[in-house]
Amino acid sequence: MSDSPRVIVHHSAFIVFVSSLIGAWLLVLPAQSLPAESAPEPIVDTPAPSLRPAWLEKAGLGGFIRTDYYSASKRLDDQHSLPGITFQPKALPKFGSWGDAKIEGRLTDQDLRREGGVQGRLLEAYANLYFGSVDLRIGKQNIVWGRADALNPTDVLTPKDFTLLSAKDEEERRIGTVALKANYYHGNYTLSLIWLPIFNPITIPLGTPPGFQLTEDKRSQGDWSDQGFAIKLDQTGGAIDWSVSYYYGLDLFPVGRPLSPTQTLLVHNRIHMIGADFARTLGRLGVRGEAAYMHTQDPAGTDPVIKNPYFYSVLGMDHDVTEDLNVNVQAYQRIIVNYQDMFQIQDPVVRNVAVLNVTFNQQLDRVQEGVSGRIKATWLNKTLEGELLGVWNANRGDFFLRPSLAYAFTDVWKGFIGWDIFNGRRQSFNGFFQPMTAFFAELRATF
Repeated sequence: MSDSPRVIVHHSAFIVFVSSLIGAWLLVLPAQSLPAESAPEPIVDTPAPSLRPAWLEKAGLGGFIRTDYYSASKRLDDQHSLPGITFQPKALPKFGSWGDAKIEGRLTDQDLRREGGVQGRLLEAYANLYFGSVDLRIGKQNIVWGRADALNPTDVLTPKDFTLLSAKDEEERRIGTVALKANYYHGNYTLSLIWLPIFNPITIPLGTPPGFQLTEDKRSQGDWSDQGFAIKLDQTGGAIDWSVSYYYGLDLFPVGRPLSPTQTLLVHNRIHMIGADFARTLGRLGVRGEAAYMHTQDPAGTDPVIKNPYFYSVLGMDHDVTEDLNVNVQAYQRIIVNYQDMFQIQDPVVRNVAVLNVTFNQQLDRVQEGVSGRIKATWLNKTLEGELLGVWNANRGDFFLRPSLAYAFTDVWKGFIGWDIFNGRRQSFNGFFQPMTAFFAELRATF
């Protein structure tokens, strides 16, 4: 009796996945050491010379190649069993004491079974210039704000790709924004002034039903009305590290505006963000807090397709139980100003889009409260790492959970396995993303 079509697809995906593993091994093989019989006699008490040419060392070339398998897509497109491969090189050239630079790109195919799925993206490309107490960073860059763990109310400058398939997506989903950043240093204080001339929005997982058209006004042409400005004062090195910040520009997260029963336009509105954070260490115990007020273009809360203003705060602590075990726990809260129940809207077209907006932007309830946590442990001389990450929304009982394991085979090769679990009722943030629940496995070579 022949296999069912589903079994055949899964078998084919597995074969492609194994083939990509072999291809990744072949690509990285030249960077490995010579075979034992060809290697020269080691010199006692003398470090082995680098196998990389001098010009590679000077250019600071590096990066990684990884191959992975995900049991479901993060695009809400009902795609399953995805073998993929990613090549992410970078260069860190130095020009002397007065400057350096970084350029990093990503070439990826998240589903090797399909033709034409290769995508390229420039992640960062900037230069640093140093002038004593002042330095400048010019170009596409990641500007990361906030001292809380993963939940960062003040982190509103750099977009992320929430459709990325990666075992380290929390670190790698940032996709950079064009900016000019000037830092002025005075003792323990740093004053940052930031100009964002070209807006770059986030990449979101929104699937559309057949016959429905979803477009986005990305506002990335560099018009004066689309540019952003930010300022931050940061203090480090004292008893308490802290910062205060302000941003005036476009919201990275869009909202939908219905144009017809079958067409919706995603728009990015202007916001003001006023924020602050702090961190203090007491032995093995760390205390962190972060808060922001977001002022939107609908302060009265009367427009169903514009986000309401809101307060967002996070307070938590992390504790090194041992050298190999760290526990982090945080409580978070969102308070929506002039909250409106979008389920009460009479027009079904406006209601459907408004409900999607408040679901995606986490404004379903007037007050949203919850807990996040992270447990990290290492074994076998830190070659084996385990992590349990979770977020629970108390209002609607929905949650996200990610258990994962990582093992370093060598200094170059590292493997990952884990599970992204979204759960909750449909009218909840994590319940909405439940189709993205997926098992993943990844093999990564860093060079």
